[in-house]
Amino acid sequence: MNAFDDREDHLARGGIDAIDEAVLADLRAALEAIDPVPPTLTDDVKFRLTVAALEADVAEIVATSSELAGVRGTSYDRATSVTFTSGALSAMVTIDEEGTRPASISGWTSEGGVEVELRERSRTRTTTSDSHGRFSFTDVQRGLVHFVFRHGSAGVAPVITPAIEI
Repeated sequence: MNAFDDREDHLARGGIDAIDEAVLADLRAALEAIDPVPPTLTDDVKFRLTVAALEADVAEIVATSSELAGVRGTSYDRATSVTFTSGALSAMVTIDEEGTRPASISGWTSEGGVEVELRERSRTRTTTSDSHGRFSFTDVQRGLVHFVFRHGSAGVAPVITPAIEI
């Protein structure tokens, strides 16, 4: 071994000092600048874990009431209605927003008697669609929400929607 190897071994056995912390902080800042964590990563992971836990069918968004903004656009129109579909069920939700107040959601499922679960940021609420498939929620918190639809039939997997922003 030479003097360099001895010094390297000594440094490796030592604790993290202020110089190490400064280097690590610079490295973190550089990585966050060139490859930031996507802002929706946490919600995406929670969604995937929920789908796995429910063994659910994932509905796709098939229509919205507003045109999508350009990929690099910074402004966009909020959709006031969104249509979801899966192999087992279709649903449309209409969002009624008034300024910064909580929103109301009216919706329809392709069949009646479906349990509709609204998952908000800090709470989960459930209702059942009427015989025509209609359901509603009031006082909906702003932020990302998604729906879980459960059929009354045994053995039919629940349907979960992607998150939408209210």
